[in-house]
Amino acid sequence: MYRTLVFCIAALTSSFATANPDAVLPPGASVNTKTPEQLSVEWWQWAISTDDEINPVRDLTGANCAVGQSGSVWFLAGGFGSSKIRRTCTVPAGKSLFFPVINMVYMPAKGYKLLTCEEAKTAAALNNKTAIDLFAELDGVPMPDVRRYRVTTHGCFDAYARIPEVQRPIKGYPAASDGYWLVLRPLEKGKHVIKFGGRYNRNSNEYGRMVQDIEYELVVR
Repeated sequence: MYRTLVFCIAALTSSFATANPDAVLPPGASVNTKTPEQLSVEWWQWAISTDDEINPVRDLTGANCAVGQSGSVWFLAGGFGSSKIRRTCTVPAGKSLFFPVINMVYMPAKGYKLLTCEEAKTAAALNNKTAIDLFAELDGVPMPDVRRYRVTTHGCFDAYARIPEVQRPIKGYPAASDGYWLVLRPLEKGKHVIKFGGRYNRNSNEYGRMVQDIEYELVVR
């Protein structure tokens, strides 16, 4: 067995602002030369590099949504395991948004046998093969055909790359990610609500029945 981390994200809808039907980038589209695959690696490194007390993924209110954010792309967090979380987050105008509808990372765990890159990739993909009820909405407008947005890391990466080597709990390579990710163009200033999520439908103790439902009320300014 290896350590398995799963994050998914979902949110409720609202009519605070008018949704742009072209808000979602096409599958595989890059943001400032970065592909969704590259962003997914950076997202995972961001998600597990922060101390628990200020970690955006463990945050139940959105108070820590700005922790670790940099550059032109703003990451939205999910929850550990099955989660229903409602957050409020202020986002600087001009930022693209990147988040997983539902996803998984597989990486080495302390005390377990060595893991190869191919084993990590295979394990990360298992639950995503059974993902069902995938959905995403922006201000009440559904984002179509979320299943087209599956992203798999072709190689492996160091999950702890953001952490100084002397502080890393274990070796973070090889880690692999698999899931469904969306990139939104920068939203208009004002309030927006995003809803997205889904569930896995696999008989497995490794998050095989996980369900995610996470709401973000975003204040763009």
